[in-house]
Amino acid sequence: MEMNQPQGLTVRTFACPYCQDDGLDELDLLDHCNEHHANDSKRVVCPVCVQMPHGDPQYYSRNFIGHLNLRHCYYLDDMTNLNQTDELNIQCAILASYKKNI
Repeated sequence: MEMNQPQGLTVRTFACPYCQDDGLDELDLLDHCNEHHANDSKRVVCPVCVQMPHGDPQYYSRNFIGHLNLRHCYYLDDMTNLNQTDELNIQCAILASYKKNI
Protein backbone atom coordinates (compact mmCIF):
# COMPACT_ATOMS: atom_id res chain seq x y z
CA MET A 1 0.00 0.00 0.00
CA GLU A 2 1.50 3.31 -1.04
CA MET A 3 1.00 6.41 1.05
CA ASN A 4 0.80 9.67 -0.86
CA GLN A 5 1.86 12.89 0.79
CA PRO A 6 -0.02 16.04 -0.13
CA GLN A 7 1.81 18.00 -2.76
CA GLY A 8 3.61 21.02 -1.42
CA LEU A 9 4.27 19.38 1.95
CA THR A 10 7.82 20.15 2.96
CA VAL A 11 9.43 17.91 5.52
CA ARG A 12 11.99 19.92 7.43
CA THR A 13 14.98 17.96 8.65
CA PHE A 14 17.68 18.88 11.10
CA ALA A 15 21.13 17.79 12.23
CA CYS A 16 21.79 16.97 15.86
CA PRO A 17 23.82 19.85 17.30
CA TYR A 18 25.82 17.41 19.44
CA CYS A 19 26.86 14.69 16.98
CA GLN A 20 25.74 16.07 13.58
CA ASP A 21 23.53 13.03 12.87
CA ASP A 22 21.23 14.50 10.25
CA GLY A 23 17.99 13.86 8.41
CA LEU A 24 16.00 14.09 11.66
CA ASP A 25 12.58 15.73 11.70
CA GLU A 26 11.49 17.61 14.84
CA LEU A 27 10.25 14.60 16.77
CA ASP A 28 13.11 12.38 15.60
CA LEU A 29 15.54 15.04 16.85
CA LEU A 30 13.73 15.11 20.19
CA ASP A 31 13.88 11.32 20.53
CA HIS A 32 17.51 11.14 19.35
CA CYS A 33 18.70 13.80 21.80
CA ASN A 34 16.77 12.33 24.73
CA GLU A 35 18.21 8.89 23.99
CA HIS A 36 21.81 9.81 23.15
CA HIS A 37 22.54 13.21 24.71
CA ALA A 38 20.31 13.56 27.80
CA ASN A 39 23.30 14.21 30.06
CA ASP A 40 25.26 16.42 27.66
CA SER A 41 25.57 19.90 29.16
CA LYS A 42 27.34 21.46 26.16
CA ARG A 43 25.63 24.69 25.06
CA VAL A 44 24.32 24.38 21.51
CA VAL A 45 22.16 26.30 19.03
CA CYS A 46 18.69 24.84 18.48
CA PRO A 47 18.52 23.79 14.81
CA VAL A 48 14.71 23.96 14.82
CA CYS A 49 14.59 27.54 16.11
CA VAL A 50 17.28 28.68 13.68
CA GLN A 51 15.07 27.70 10.73
CA MET A 52 12.26 29.90 12.01
CA PRO A 53 11.95 33.38 10.48
CA HIS A 54 12.88 34.96 13.84
CA GLY A 55 15.53 32.34 14.74
CA ASP A 56 18.82 33.57 16.15
CA PRO A 57 21.79 31.48 14.94
CA GLN A 58 23.97 33.06 17.64
CA TYR A 59 21.79 31.97 20.60
CA TYR A 60 23.23 29.02 22.52
CA SER A 61 20.74 27.28 24.81
CA ARG A 62 21.89 26.59 28.37
CA ASN A 63 19.60 23.57 28.58
CA PHE A 64 18.99 22.33 25.05
CA ILE A 65 17.40 19.02 26.10
CA GLY A 66 14.94 20.87 28.34
CA HIS A 67 14.24 23.34 25.53
CA LEU A 68 13.54 20.48 23.09
CA ASN A 69 11.19 18.76 25.51
CA LEU A 70 9.30 21.97 26.25
CA ARG A 71 9.21 23.74 22.88
CA HIS A 72 9.60 21.01 20.27
CA CYS A 73 7.58 18.04 21.52
CA TYR A 74 5.19 18.40 18.56
CA TYR A 75 5.45 19.31 14.89
CA LEU A 76 5.57 23.11 14.76
CA ASP A 77 3.86 23.11 11.36
CA ASP A 78 0.79 21.52 13.00
CA MET A 79 0.52 24.16 15.72
CA THR A 80 1.75 27.47 14.39
CA ASN A 81 2.36 29.56 11.30
CA LEU A 82 6.10 29.34 10.79
CA ASN A 83 6.09 32.49 8.66
CA GLN A 84 4.99 34.62 11.62
CA THR A 85 6.76 35.54 14.83
CA ASP A 86 5.84 33.86 18.12
CA GLU A 87 4.28 37.13 19.29
CA LEU A 88 1.96 37.32 16.27
CA ASN A 89 1.03 33.63 16.64
CA ILE A 90 0.12 34.23 20.29
CA GLN A 91 -2.04 37.21 19.33
CA CYS A 92 -3.79 35.13 16.65
CA ALA A 93 -4.44 32.32 19.15
CA ILE A 94 -5.90 34.74 21.69
CA LEU A 95 -8.13 36.33 19.05
CA ALA A 96 -9.30 32.91 17.80
CA SER A 97 -10.13 31.75 21.33
CA TYR A 98 -12.00 34.99 22.00
CA LYS A 99 -14.07 34.59 18.82
CA LYS A 100 -14.80 30.96 19.69
CA ASN A 101 -16.14 31.91 23.13
CA ILE A 102 -18.49 34.63 21.91
